[in-house]
Amino acid sequence: MEPIRYADALNEKYGAMGFPPYKWSVHDSAPWTPLTKPLADCTVAMLVSGGISHCSAVPFDPDARNDHRVDAIDPATPSDHYQIHDSYYDHSDTERDLNCLLPIDRLHELADAGEIGRIAKRHWSGFMGRTYNRSKVLGESAPAFADELLTDRVDLLVAIPACPLDHQTVGLVARVVEATGIPTVTVSTGRDITALVRPPRSLFVNFPMGNSFGKAGDTAMQTKILREALDLAATATTPG
Repeated sequence: MEPIRYADALNEKYGAMGFPPYKWSVHDSAPWTPLTKPLADCTVAMLVSGGISHCSAVPFDPDARNDHRVDAIDPATPSDHYQIHDSYYDHSDTERDLNCLLPIDRLHELADAGEIGRIAKRHWSGFMGRTYNRSKVLGESAPAFADELLTDRVDLLVAIPACPLDHQTVGLVARVVEATGIPTVTVSTGRDITALVRPPRSLFVNFPMGNSFGKAGDTAMQTKILREALDLAATATTPG
């Protein structure tokens, strides 16, 4: 199946409403920090942008615009203790199995098996919705987020965008994090947008947005994709 060209589709949709073409962030190079530790010694954190919050927390605004909220997630929280509020992608599968988009359980299994060193003190959920003020992302929000990762001594960040515009925002965040000295890998379902933004490392998965790690209940596929992302971080020698 040919990957959906989200940038063209969105420009066509909004062009029909009279809007000018959207100017995506375009880069022809990417920052690069090699992963110098074996995965078995690495502390790994995840960032997801899909409006996911703990059930006890205030929900995300499902129609968020320029919302720079980023929540810390306790990795020990069971995966069925979360809520999802995001109007910009289909999260019906994720509501049944959080691991479709945020593979908390699968990462725990890899840690238990010794495939990664340890899970970071905190995962993260944020940078969701329609974020247009990219200068604030680059100058304020992403650097502040990178500082939190440094505080947690994170060796590798797995970044997971949910909706089309999230692929731009999370890609920009990944670039900032990488420039601070923390390797990143982005799991993308929006190949064309990711190619424009050029996060340092990206694994393209030709699944619908909201299913970055496969279908609900398909633990084998979820584990396979997560392993591929981690292996890419460990073996890549150039950005791309």
